[in-house]
Amino acid sequence: MTSLATKPDASAEIKRASIPLTQLTRGCRGRISEANLDADDRAVLRAMGLKPSASIEVCRAGQPCIVALSGICGGGCRIGLSKDLASRVMVDPDD
Repeated sequence: MTSLATKPDASAEIKRASIPLTQLTRGCRGRISEANLDADDRAVLRAMGLKPSASIEVCRAGQPCIVALSGICGGGCRIGLSKDLASRVMVDPDD
């Protein structure tokens, strides 16, 4: 008798859609995927370390949204963002 069951492909990865930073709650972690910002705002955030694939943790949700950057400045850097700005920063949440 032949089994029709197949093993799932271990290399297949399910990619969740990115969400706005404002949807994360305090203590949630994630990675920046992109930012829908004008060039000046994008440049300022990149200079502070908030750039694609940066690992962040939400310290305070709301206005302002405060995030801690992991691996930058020894892990002690925090950035405060207006709610409008944070809503345009897209994040891939950690599991």
